[in-house]
Amino acid sequence: MSIQFLLDSQQIFQGRMGIDFSEMTEEEQGKYLHEHSYFLIEETTEMLRELKFHKSWKNYDSWGPEEHENAELKSKEEAIDMLHFMINIFLGLGMNEKEILSMYREKNKLNYDRQEKVELGYVSPNVATEYSISPLDQQETRTNENK
Repeated sequence: MSIQFLLDSQQIFQGRMGIDFSEMTEEEQGKYLHEHSYFLIEETTEMLRELKFHKSWKNYDSWGPEEHENAELKSKEEAIDMLHFMINIFLGLGMNEKEILSMYREKNKLNYDRQEKVELGYVSPNVATEYSISPLDQQETRTNENK
């Protein structure tokens, strides 16, 4: 399974609901993205409510294994709902697997740089790590070395 599989599956599902991304006007696209971004926030809120120990004031000592397993399953189900709406947003933005992965890689590298390079202003000197390469770049380096 791939990101493209998820995109294709969700595009087919959206088509069943009368959504044709190629026929959307810019205004329709904007409204769609706004609506599905809101749905993503709602699903995130639902997932947060299902998390174990999400209420700092509640005593969970009486919970047995079944309650913990049920809460974890519900959280996972909500996370999958979040994924559906995130994929809808990618589709509404006209993104494909290649673009998603490319932009993810660029942003992942930037996130590592922000944690490693004090001069970028995201981390204090006493917190900066010594990593010089992100795990994605490490994986790519190992792959290229094995070729």
